[in-house]
Order: sequence, then C-alpha cells, then structure tokens
Amino acid sequence: MKVLVLDTVHGGKILAETYLKKKNEVTVVDVYKVTPKEVLANLRHRGAKVADAAPAEHFDVVTMPCHCPDRFLGECTYDRRIFFSDSVGELIDDRRFRIEITGVKGKTSTCYLLAHLLCAAGKKVFLHTSRGLGPYIDGKHIITDMQSIAPPTLLALPKGEYDVLVCELSLGGSGKANLAGITNLLEDYGIAKNTRTAEFGKMAVLTDRGVNIVPEGEVGIWSNYGKNLRPYGNRVEIIGEPEFGKPLRLAVEYRGRQEVCLSGDYLALQYLDAISMALEFCDEMDVPVDAVLQGLSTFKGVPGRGEISEENGVRCLRDRNPGISHMSVERTLSCLKRMNALEDAVLVIDPVSKKVCDKMDKDLIAEVASRYGVPMLVTDGMGNEPEIPSDRKTIIRMIKEGYQ
Repeated sequence: MKVLVLDTVHGGKILAETYLKKKNEVTVVDVYKVTPKEVLANLRHRGAKVADAAPAEHFDVVTMPCHCPDRFLGECTYDRRIFFSDSVGELIDDRRFRIEITGVKGKTSTCYLLAHLLCAAGKKVFLHTSRGLGPYIDGKHIITDMQSIAPPTLLALPKGEYDVLVCELSLGGSGKANLAGITNLLEDYGIAKNTRTAEFGKMAVLTDRGVNIVPEGEVGIWSNYGKNLRPYGNRVEIIGEPEFGKPLRLAVEYRGRQEVCLSGDYLALQYLDAISMALEFCDEMDVPVDAVLQGLSTFKGVPGRGEISEENGVRCLRDRNPGISHMSVERTLSCLKRMNALEDAVLVIDPVSKKVCDKMDKDLIAEVASRYGVPMLVTDGMGNEPEIPSDRKTIIRMIKEGYQ
C-alpha cells in the first residue's frame, strides 16, 4: 500500500514508522517545516521518502491530523483521505485496558484525578498527559518521558503490565478504548483554517467498545454520533463556604451520599467537574466507595496547577498550564471570587510557550480580568519579574507552559 503522511510533528513520525513496519511504501511531508533534521533523516533511513510538499502522485491512503488544512494536499490524488485518529484506530493492537479522555478544558485534571482514584483502589495505573507519561504509584506520577498527546502516541505507549492506561488526548483518539470521555466542548473553535471545528476533532475519541462519558448538557451534541453515552454532572455539592487555603468539604453522590474533605493546598473548587466525571468512570469500573473517598481526600491536585500558598500575609495561587486562556482565567477568578479572595488581587501572566500549539489571546484575558476588577501584569516571557505593587494581598500567577 502506498501511504502519504502529512505532518511529522503531531504524531506523524509514529504513524510513518508503524506503516513502514507493516511493509507499506511511505512518503512523509513536514508540512510545518519544524521537524528536527535528525528525525527526518531517521525516517529516511527506515525507508520512508521525505518530501518538502505533497508529491503530485497517486496514493492508496493519505493521512493527516484533523487540524491540518487541506491546502497541504497539493496536487496529490488518492483512494482514501483519512485523519490521524482513523489511522490509529486501524493500526492499534494494544490489548491493555485503556481509558481515553479529550475535551476543551479539564483534560489533565480529570486524568490525574482518575489515576489517583484508581491507584487508591489498588490498580496498577499508567498515566499519559500533557505533563508527561509514566506509572502512577502511591499517589505520584513517575514521569519517564515527554510525548505529544496527539492520537498517534497511543501506538507507542511503553510496554508493561498495567491494569489500566489513562490517556489524555488533544484532538481525537483511537475510537477503540475500553472507556472514553469528553470533558466538555466549552468553545467549538475552528481548526484547519476554520474548515473544521473542535467538535469534529473531539468526537473521534468516542469508542465502539464501551461507554463514553460526556457532560449532561452536551448529550444532544455527542448523541449524533451513535455511540453508547453516559452523562456526567450533578454528583458534587459544596458543604459550607469555601475558604482560600482551607480544606473544601463536599458531599458526593457515589452509591449513596458520601461526605469528604479535599486538601486546601490546591484550588479544589476548579476540580468539581473533574470529580463528577471521574466518579462516572469509577462507577463503570466498580471501584469501591472506600477507595473513592480515600482517593478524593488524599489528592493534592495536578502538580503546578492551582497550587495555593500563603507567606507574610500574601496569598499566592500558581498555575503552570499549556491551556491557559481567557476561559481558564475566567474559571480561576470565579473560584477565587467565591472564596472572597479577589480583594487587592493582581493577575500576573507569563506567556511562555514551550512546544505549545495554541497561543493565548492576552486581550481576551485582560477583558476577563477587568470584569473581575483585577489588574493584570504581563511578563516579557524571558524570566524577568514585573514589579508587583506592595498593596496586593493576593497574587495569581498563570504561566502558559507545557508540552503538547
């Protein structure tokens, strides 16, 4: 079979290698011109043809990321044009129990929390998120490598005996997971030069093999794809008034009403949707109540995300996240407002971007901050600290950084 792989950045290298192992004739194109020369040289050594643009030839299959514009097809012709998720679904042969989760916001938080709950239940867990991949042991993620969360990475997960693989995905999935989930579609943004949308990309995670967990308010969207859906939402109730730096008391509906306290070391208010979704997965997997409650009470949040501290009377919230946007800032500020923690606050944005595809819109973030009455400072992105007024009692630091 003659295969053309467009884009060697977002998992295209893995796909090309997999097609080559199956004795296909493979041509690859680095459409974004950012792939390291040694990677292209290695593909050449393995037998792939490396082209600067799609050759004016006929191919049995052309595969590309769903966010890749059709203009990169050039003058080539083909019998089938598919997307990377389709290729993964056709090529994947990993028989280990796998959970795939995508969505616009909350992917990493949900994956980390779910891994923690499953670990508390005594399961051997492997976790792959935008923060890295590796086993999740005794409440800690042992990161052994950094890989993209594009769907083709599912073809190259490390070997090993695990009870469950928990995988965060950007756009799409394999469609072959044992369980799958979509956190939300808060913004159906345009991809591929606005010729497709986020919904089109996210829906590829929906599996035929098991249940798909989606937000209650979005069942109407995802039911269009004919998959087995289970809605999440309304499992969590706050008890009392949340306070900055104090444990958060919750009542959760999990095989009856249960009460639990979450740690005050992270902004637990941001995790209510993640908790509700994770509980649906746990119920599907028959996780015992005591393991769920132990997991919730010992969870410390995603490292670097929404970390809370206080020093010399100044409250600090630090969030290091590739997904920082006007939506995530809105969510954080709304949580802090509910905790009465926005008086004399300042928002410090660091637009660092390390291998992150989407760039944040500082003007939109400024509009959000203005609505909450919070002044905003933006760093120069070079590690230099802006001068923070001495009268600020709450410092909200948001650093856009990560590996996708």
